[in-house]
Amino acid sequence: MEKSERVNLRIFILLFLLIILQNIFLFKGMFHSLAFAAIIAGTFYPFHNYLSAKLKLRDEFNALITTFIVTVLILIPLVFLLFQVSKEGVNLFSDIKSGMSVDEVKNFVFGDGPLAILLKKVINTLELDIDLNTIYENILGKLQNYSGKVFGTLNKIISDVFNFIFQFLIMIVAIFSLFLDGHKMKKFFFDLSPLPDDQEQMILEKFSQMNFVTLVCNGLGGVIQGVLAGLGFWLAGLNSIFLWTTVMIVLAFIPLVGISIVTIPACIYLFAIGQQSAAIMLFIYTSVIALIVENWFKPRFMGPRVKVNSLVLLFYIIAGMQTFGMAGIFYGPLLCTIFLAMVDLFNEHYLPKLYN
Repeated sequence: MEKSERVNLRIFILLFLLIILQNIFLFKGMFHSLAFAAIIAGTFYPFHNYLSAKLKLRDEFNALITTFIVTVLILIPLVFLLFQVSKEGVNLFSDIKSGMSVDEVKNFVFGDGPLAILLKKVINTLELDIDLNTIYENILGKLQNYSGKVFGTLNKIISDVFNFIFQFLIMIVAIFSLFLDGHKMKKFFFDLSPLPDDQEQMILEKFSQMNFVTLVCNGLGGVIQGVLAGLGFWLAGLNSIFLWTTVMIVLAFIPLVGISIVTIPACIYLFAIGQQSAAIMLFIYTSVIALIVENWFKPRFMGPRVKVNSLVLLFYIIAGMQTFGMAGIFYGPLLCTIFLAMVDLFNEHYLPKLYN
């Protein structure tokens, strides 16, 4: 290659990278909508192909019908959940505010509740020189501090409703476009990538498999755990059942810990207010549900599809949540799968060449 051609190539690459960065900046606000559209469309693309083969209509009508089905089955229920959770979040805000009052905290420390009695017995038995007033002031200060953070989070969720509606509409349009021109987009990115087509296809298949596992397998498992645990919450007399059920459905995506993030504090709360039997029964009930779903339902439903070590997946989800918020529950497993697929390609095709 002549010197002038090398210079032209470098200038072109520089300009091309600048254009890519500009596009990334331009679409930054729609990143989550487009990403979730790709996840949903990738999961339901086999169904779209099956439906298209059966209906034998024009591509536009096939894409429109599949998008409508996906919207009715998944996206509309999600919008309903959002508004219902926002409504119960406001009620929870009021309950927490009344529960954080000075009288309630004083009764918690000095009253006749089981934890107050236990605290006094421990101090008397161990002959500890502890001032209960100091404990009361510390607890009140901590609770008020944490309640402020909870209120701020709830207010942010409620204020994001209108933004969610806008992003929701973008997601529907993007899903329709992927169903309509998905094969063209695939060819475009395959041509753009320097990797051989078979390796690109392998990465795409791993991505699609993890899409299915994350969205369908974990989704169904999360719904089962969340709904059944929510039923247990209702029987135990807890409030904001819809809110906590939705939270547990989402948390069920997280391996190893899952719904225990909500159920264990709920059991402690029931024990603290004197409902020891309800606390013990709720703990046993939700633990059995989690064990059955995680160790029987999910393995049978997933079958031979892509599997990742639960601890590794947990780290990826935590890292994803730190970077992307709650969306990291979905992004983490996908990034983990792509990374592991690239490692497999490197070990199989490129590492041996380094030693030749």
